[in-house]
Amino acid sequence: MKLLVFEYICGGGMADQALPDCLAAEGRLMLQALIDQLKDLAAIQLIIPLDKRCNIVVPANAEIIWIDDQSPKNYLSDLIARSDAVWPLAPESQGLLAEIAQQVLDQNKPLLLSSPTTVKLCSDKLATYHTLIDHNIACVETLALNPNSLNQFPISVLKPIDGLGCEGSIVVDNPQQFQQLKSELTHYIVQPYIAGQAVSLSCLFKQGQGWLLTCNQQQIQLKQQQFNLSACLVNVPNRYPDVYQNLIDQIAKALPELWGYIGIDLIETAEQGPLLLEINPRLTTSFVGIYPATGINVAEQVIQLLTNDPQIKPTQQQIVTVDIHGN
Repeated sequence: MKLLVFEYICGGGMADQALPDCLAAEGRLMLQALIDQLKDLAAIQLIIPLDKRCNIVVPANAEIIWIDDQSPKNYLSDLIARSDAVWPLAPESQGLLAEIAQQVLDQNKPLLLSSPTTVKLCSDKLATYHTLIDHNIACVETLALNPNSLNQFPISVLKPIDGLGCEGSIVVDNPQQFQQLKSELTHYIVQPYIAGQAVSLSCLFKQGQGWLLTCNQQQIQLKQQQFNLSACLVNVPNRYPDVYQNLIDQIAKALPELWGYIGIDLIETAEQGPLLLEINPRLTTSFVGIYPATGINVAEQVIQLLTNDPQIKPTQQQIVTVDIHGN
């Protein structure tokens, strides 16, 4: 199988722009981990577009297509046409990941990702919240941002409706701060600030079923009213095994077109237990640590989803720290 692996940041999606250091570092981390898991699978022949400014260690038998600002604008469409299946990695913001997913389906190629409709839904934090609440899933309350909603909580967290993780988040504890910021905030949501431990679940989903791979602890600091994710501890002890498996089952029923690797962000609270924050319908940074922590080749299991259920059999159990900046 000729598998096209397209990581947007490192794969030429920004070839005619400056590469943001943070996004490029995170993109390299995930792309390298994915390639390392795919390279030894005998049935896979990799096709990898790469921005000439990105340094990735690639297997000798992979086909590398170097991309720069002079490359044809339709290079991705041509590569999709040449492939047998496509694994996209891209931000959900501004509909980007959903658009790439649709390009793949438009050419009738297998997509190692959720449906474009589900990707689009998960990229909208407010729409995701309403869908999950309709299925009685415990979530952090989420409102459209306006002057009235800002007054709903003693301390508010403002986020872009389709932002990535902590990107663009602002903590506000009085309405005057909002008045100073409101001209800059479009398409934002507001959530209450909740004390607790930030946790993510790394999962596999397929046709209304879900499987937990690892629980992960997110290392988040609040600096100058903004959250910053610095690292993830992958494969930490699962404090709520029954609760989390039930949550995964509920999400699988609420979003039956979730497919492949999915990251679920939560906050573990002392009084209410775990509350869901958002669903990431793509590889997350925690993916990087799963193989060294558990011995599970997640990429192999995702490909297996095309024909069978996954076989999740850890060969080891340890906690692995993934530095977001790749240090």
